[in-house]
Amino acid sequence: MSAWRRTRVGTLRFARSRVTSHVERDHCDGSESDCPGGPALATADGAPPPRPHAATERTHLLFALLAAALDGHELHGRIEDMTGTAGAHPASGPAVTGAIARRTVLVTAARGAATRTRATVLPDLSAPPPAPADLVPQAVELPRYTGALPPHTVLEPLAFAELLAEFAAVALAAHGPDDVARFRRHWDGTRVGVPALTVTDNPEALGGWPLDSEGTAAGRLPLVEDGTVVGCALDRAGADALGRAPTGHASRQVLGLAAYPANLVVELPPAPTVPEPHLRVERVHYVSVVDADTGTLTAATRDLTTVVADGRAVGAVPSVRFTVRVPSLLRSLAGGLGPAHTVPVSWGGCVVRSPAVLATDLPLLSTA
Repeated sequence: MSAWRRTRVGTLRFARSRVTSHVERDHCDGSESDCPGGPALATADGAPPPRPHAATERTHLLFALLAAALDGHELHGRIEDMTGTAGAHPASGPAVTGAIARRTVLVTAARGAATRTRATVLPDLSAPPPAPADLVPQAVELPRYTGALPPHTVLEPLAFAELLAEFAAVALAAHGPDDVARFRRHWDGTRVGVPALTVTDNPEALGGWPLDSEGTAAGRLPLVEDGTVVGCALDRAGADALGRAPTGHASRQVLGLAAYPANLVVELPPAPTVPEPHLRVERVHYVSVVDADTGTLTAATRDLTTVVADGRAVGAVPSVRFTVRVPSLLRSLAGGLGPAHTVPVSWGGCVVRSPAVLATDLPLLSTA
């Protein structure tokens, strides 16, 4: 079986409320015979119809975002559209095809030294977008918090998504014989979260690729059910080594990752109460793996991190560098807070749909 992907990515980047670049690029992952003329001309195999005014649409959205910004705020970020088709030619029978068409909007508002970020992923470009005012955050200037950090932590969707996606890539995926052995030894059937936690990979729900880079269909894949690991993302080689069927997660996008879950959906009942004071983390970056066998990561907070008491933010916390075992984090979850949001992860085209989560008794280890 041969497989191919034709992709067009249009990205408008802006900084200090001005356009810094606006480009469209086409890419074919497959043979030239599978991608005649590039993705822009490939409409016969189930591709979405051409969107000749896509660049104008992105520009108009930026103008609407700027109009929604509060006085004194500068906006930074990007608007990115990805459209294309994927397909596979089996040894016999017709080709199998599918399409993708989704938009990512990430906006950071800056006022003085204060920054705050909001992001969303629209899985279907034909769906009505959120109101621009809902996409633009308000930067908040607060006094610096100097006390001890509280043990209870609220992770907003952008922050939780980065940690969960990184953990899933090393613990809930297999990239070769060593990873298959690690999955069997450390993760398969292991309780990694509270009993109410469910994590699935669902490309259809989040507008992901319907076929992977090997041409395998990508359906809903349970990864964690009732807090216990029940599955992992596999390409064909990993599936053969594990003795399971491939899951449709083969990818050539990230060096060293043969397969990984890229469309994570988190289900968690609401938290009954939110203890105060608590730490509220809106975004993290510099996420890296410390120990793949234990799911230990290191990261740093980014943008607005606050201590909340008496129902309001009482101080801004400077950048906190922390180390956490993600299974310990998931086992400490008291529940979700508010509605689920679909947000982008900073690498690999990953997106996560999750509410904010409340983690109890989870001290962050070091302050920068």
